[in-house]
Amino acid sequence: MEQKMRAAVFQGDGKLEICMVDIPKLRKPDDVLVQVEACSICGTDVHILNVPPGYHAKPGTILGHELVGKVVAVGEAVTQIKIGDRVVCNPNEYCGVCNYCRRNLPNLCEHIIPLGIEEDGGFAEYVRLSECCTYRVADDLPAEIAMFAEPLACMMNGVKKLCVQPGESVLVLGAGPIGLMMVQLMKASGASPVIVSETSTIRRGIALESGADIVVDPQNESLKEIVAENTQLGPDHVLDMTGGLFGQAVELVRKGGQILLFGVNASAATEIAQSRITQKEITVLGTWLANASFPAAISILESNLLPLERLVTHRCSLEELEEMILLLRQGKAVKILVDPIK
Repeated sequence: MEQKMRAAVFQGDGKLEICMVDIPKLRKPDDVLVQVEACSICGTDVHILNVPPGYHAKPGTILGHELVGKVVAVGEAVTQIKIGDRVVCNPNEYCGVCNYCRRNLPNLCEHIIPLGIEEDGGFAEYVRLSECCTYRVADDLPAEIAMFAEPLACMMNGVKKLCVQPGESVLVLGAGPIGLMMVQLMKASGASPVIVSETSTIRRGIALESGADIVVDPQNESLKEIVAENTQLGPDHVLDMTGGLFGQAVELVRKGGQILLFGVNASAATEIAQSRITQKEITVLGTWLANASFPAAISILESNLLPLERLVTHRCSLEELEEMILLLRQGKAVKILVDPIK
């Protein structure tokens, strides 16, 4: 095997540089080395490269964490994964011994190590992973579908909390990649109507293709009036996929309804009239990362239940990464597949 590889290295202050770096070596007995087939751009990557950053990463780190690839080397203690396996990964390695891990809440681990943020990630030709973070996927599962495993697993963690029933109404605030995946899953679950609020023209179009019953441009239409016209009492479930629309969710959800807060926006500071939550008996749920939800996510991907290929709007090389990130900032792209060998 060659000794060097190309990788997209975060240099701090919004700078991303394509460098020749050493191919990672197995460090622990349970490590595996994966040749990356594809790695998609996450909103987290975009936030890391904002100035000032909306999400902090360690300078000198290779970004990227939504990946699929083939195992090319394994450590001596690896027992469940073998060379030649095609795998996806949970990009958050947990300690297994902190108070949260012992309470079966590893997604809230006090010592979590995030791939592509503090540990070198998947915008590279090879990536080192721990066996406990890898999951086998079918050899014939297209890369543009397999790369959805991580975001879908995170989404499934939230969906389990909601327990949406067939015929219940859902309002999705924000149709980014996760929001659009949520639309597809809500429709597959029998929710009706599924209403989407989104400012981007391209994403509104894909929301309709993904099964949304009603799509609203909140900049030019009254979301409140449209929701009132199409639900008797207000949505049964309101999903804030942006991280900044909690106040709007509280106002729009029906009495006794549920709100799921999925998106993360550290700079959002929404003022909420707490009495509205009390008087409407609203259930407010937070969700963070994946928790025992990768097997379900992979099963959904391999069953071809969701038309996820509709969300892939662009493919690019490592050298085109910054150009693609700009498109995402401008709302002109949805999901982008990065081919590190291209």
